[in-house]
Amino acid sequence: MDGLYKEAFIKSVDEPYLRPISDEGIGFYNMDINTAVLTFQVLKNDFPLEISSVNTVTYAYFISENGSSTGRVKVEYVKPMDGIIRLTLDNDFLKAATDTYVTGQIYITAVGRKDTVVLNEFRFRVKDALINQIDSDIKIRYIREIDDLVDDFKEKIANVSKNFESIENAQAEFTAFVNGLKNNFIKQVNDLKQEMNSFSDKTQQDITDRLNAIDTKLLEATDKLNIKTEGLVNSDQLIRELSNYVTNKQFTDELGKKANTSDLTAISSDLDKLIQEKVDTSIAKIAMQQFALTDKDGYIPKIENPDLEKMSKIDKSGLYYLYNPINSPDPDNQSGYAFVLARSSTYKKILFMPYNKHKIYSRNMMGTATGWGSWYDATSNIMLK
Repeated sequence: MDGLYKEAFIKSVDEPYLRPISDEGIGFYNMDINTAVLTFQVLKNDFPLEISSVNTVTYAYFISENGSSTGRVKVEYVKPMDGIIRLTLDNDFLKAATDTYVTGQIYITAVGRKDTVVLNEFRFRVKDALINQIDSDIKIRYIREIDDLVDDFKEKIANVSKNFESIENAQAEFTAFVNGLKNNFIKQVNDLKQEMNSFSDKTQQDITDRLNAIDTKLLEATDKLNIKTEGLVNSDQLIRELSNYVTNKQFTDELGKKANTSDLTAISSDLDKLIQEKVDTSIAKIAMQQFALTDKDGYIPKIENPDLEKMSKIDKSGLYYLYNPINSPDPDNQSGYAFVLARSSTYKKILFMPYNKHKIYSRNMMGTATGWGSWYDATSNIMLK
């Protein structure tokens, strides 16, 4: 038992002798609420009687001089090995037994049998608490003060309840505010994501369209080049064609047989010079017009193991297939197609496309001082380190 209580200790003996009712001088008041405690030690032959809930059912019974009684009162087994038990007197019984002596008795019954032991009687007195003896007018004044205190307490409780209600309202408003911000933020993120996806799709489509346009232009340029070079002869063809004509030496020899060579020296020299100039001009024109983008079968040339960091083996404009490149902008170092645009030896642009991916990487050379810049992932709009 914890807390505040008044405890009286009584020894009860299990013996077959009638003794006078023991008066231990114990007294309780009718305002002892849950604090009037009686503790007993049950003895047999001067030794503690070992009793517990396992082997016994123990209860007590109390009756007042004015006839009020308790009925059965259950006991608590405190120390079964020492025979100590305890009970608490009911406050209603104490009020009913005010200003009387109360007689009590302990009953012990063996579990599973009808054997019952009745211990000797004992008694105590119940007195009226002093506060109960105050005059009526004083009681009324105290009652009014208590009522005022109760009213004041109720008012404070009501105010606290209102404050709690205000706090709950504020909490609800704050929760609604936070949820509104959260929903607005989620909407903005979703809108931004949608815009980015749309921009990415549009950018990829634009790049595809531009590449298709470049392919078309290249095909058109190739066709025009083939048309313009059709029918032109190269240096070998020119030599074969000129083989059917006399040379300057042959002409001079034949002319020497027919006339005086001294008269025709100037004409022979001028004719030789004129023929040589025409031949050189035709050969240069043909060489310039027949700069090939593909081989004779229409396939682009292959460059093996180019270093795409140093841009080795890539000097002039053209279409190339880069086989097994080194330091490729593609993380898998895949082979791919390259389109090189060279305005000069120091200003160039290259577009690289892995052969098995829908990806485009670009890189610029902007003069001798700047050199080659970083690779740029044109498909994903990312500058590569």
